[in-house]
Amino acid sequence: MTASNTIYIDMDDVLCETARAFMVVLEREFGKHVAYEDLTTFDLGKACGITQDEVDRLFELAHAEEVILGLTAKIGGKDILRQWADRGYALAIVTGRPPSLYDVSHEWLARHQIPYDDFIIVDKFGRFRADDPIAISKDALAALDFCLAIEDSLEMATYVADRMATPVALMDCPWNREDNLHPRITRYSRWEDMEGVL
Repeated sequence: MTASNTIYIDMDDVLCETARAFMVVLEREFGKHVAYEDLTTFDLGKACGITQDEVDRLFELAHAEEVILGLTAKIGGKDILRQWADRGYALAIVTGRPPSLYDVSHEWLARHQIPYDDFIIVDKFGRFRADDPIAISKDALAALDFCLAIEDSLEMATYVADRMATPVALMDCPWNREDNLHPRITRYSRWEDMEGVL
């Protein structure tokens, strides 16, 4: 990757509507309805009022191949990424998904014709085995250079903005609506609003 022209793009709730799909699984499997706008914390246990065992089960069910392949693409993302690629930017998908979703994630990207040059799984939230050969650590991520990052996790956005000194486009979601944003973080409601960011 070239340091000066690579864009970091998160996958879940940036390229695809993952949280909405999780809520469908939650209602189907647990009989519990939680509206998307009520997901005011990144912690699904707290947001949904479920135990850690139930969170683990929800992740297991929601990470099934048919659920992942059925995720809806966010409107406008593909078009903006194509514009940036046409202008010479390299596109790196930087996801916190489990390594077990590596192949199905590539399949989803291909089905939706999302352009990308690199695909990096990062243990963003301490959920993977330390020795997993597919994933890299946050420290390893910090050694990479990006001209822009696009994230939905406020924790990761702040890490990238502060530790990596990289500007971040924060995709607006109910769980990241704190007012006290890092100076390098800018909130965007839609992909179309990011058209002129580079």
